[in-house]
Amino acid sequence: MLQTHMIFVFLLIYLTNELIFDQGLCQETCQQQNPDFECKNQTPFIFIINFSSPFENIPQVFIVLDLISVDVKTDFRLEIQDITKQSFNLHVACLTGWASCLRLKWYAIDDQRFQIINFFNTIDLIQKTVPHKNKNLNTEIGLITLVSHNYEEVNFKLKIDEITSEDVTVSLIKLPENFGEQIQVGFQIILGPKEAFQEFNFIDSTTNYESIIQEKQNAWFISTFTGMGYPYTDAIRLDKQYQFQESSIYKYSLSTWYSAFTPCSHSHGFISQIINSFFYSINLQKLSIVLIQHSLSVPLISINFTQINRILDSNGEYQVTLDKAFDEVLIDIQIACPVGKMVEAKFNKCYDCSIEKTNFQNFQCSNTAKKIYFKIQYSKQPLTFAELILKQQDNLCQMNQLLYNQKFEEVEIFTLNIKDI
Repeated sequence: MLQTHMIFVFLLIYLTNELIFDQGLCQETCQQQNPDFECKNQTPFIFIINFSSPFENIPQVFIVLDLISVDVKTDFRLEIQDITKQSFNLHVACLTGWASCLRLKWYAIDDQRFQIINFFNTIDLIQKTVPHKNKNLNTEIGLITLVSHNYEEVNFKLKIDEITSEDVTVSLIKLPENFGEQIQVGFQIILGPKEAFQEFNFIDSTTNYESIIQEKQNAWFISTFTGMGYPYTDAIRLDKQYQFQESSIYKYSLSTWYSAFTPCSHSHGFISQIINSFFYSINLQKLSIVLIQHSLSVPLISINFTQINRILDSNGEYQVTLDKAFDEVLIDIQIACPVGKMVEAKFNKCYDCSIEKTNFQNFQCSNTAKKIYFKIQYSKQPLTFAELILKQQDNLCQMNQLLYNQKFEEVEIFTLNIKDI
């Protein structure tokens, strides 16, 4: 029988007047706090978890196991579904074995500089590469949080092999390598600005672990599992505790009770909620326009990204990426100008400036102006990719830029419109 519970959060964090970061503790997945939680025999549970207050946008959510108490050879599964501005659903089931407690912490982020990639209930992972959406993500560090597993007689560790501007590659390392039984792991990858990930340590433990932590303002202390060993005992019992020593110092510990310590890989550090990284659009530096009287047959609109030698002259929607090595963006545009038509040209000068932002001009086609040639130079934010979207139709061409800051924006760069006079 499907069981549904309501859970409320214990902490919220505001930046400006909007809810951007929120976190909570879920204890309804422990029998001690919730006698109805009997995770066995494939009984499904759904827990409805409410945020402290509604987000402006649908946030991204990740979870961290905080206490595990399961029998060996238990295949327990956790999955986040149906995220809204107000809440999300946590699905829990034990396909085999029995779990008495799966206490967890959850974290919600409404900031597009982060990206959470889900691998819930993945079977027999070896290595997998998946795309991410933001080419300007930091490629030096990302986190894995292990959220489910079937405890078979194997040791394994999840590892991020590589983060590029396009994708992230993750692999599962197992011992013994020739272990033939099915391995189920559920996990999430957390990507974001480099400045967000602070003081992370990555540890392999075979006995109880302790560390003294200096609390940070406006930051989450995060401790994730990244791998598990087989305990060769009756159960897996791992508990994370946080004991304040004085003012802003506390002791973080990972320990067991009743049973031998389960070997595991884990990490801990801080995710900052103060992010200074900001991305802005390309800025117009130079614009020269030439009206040409004599013109050979040319496409109605032709766009040439001269630095990468890419010409677009047919209808469609195109994505163009300018590498971080470029400090400027050079574009040549040719427009056929049939008699009886006019060309309406709008060029935005800068992203967020106090001067007049738009260069707006009209050109009337005639026997002395059969083609218009635009030569454009933009400055680009140093050491960043420029992700451009070009939308081309019969009589219209528009170029926008994708920006991932706290909010996602598709910023208009220019629009060219061929109209009847």
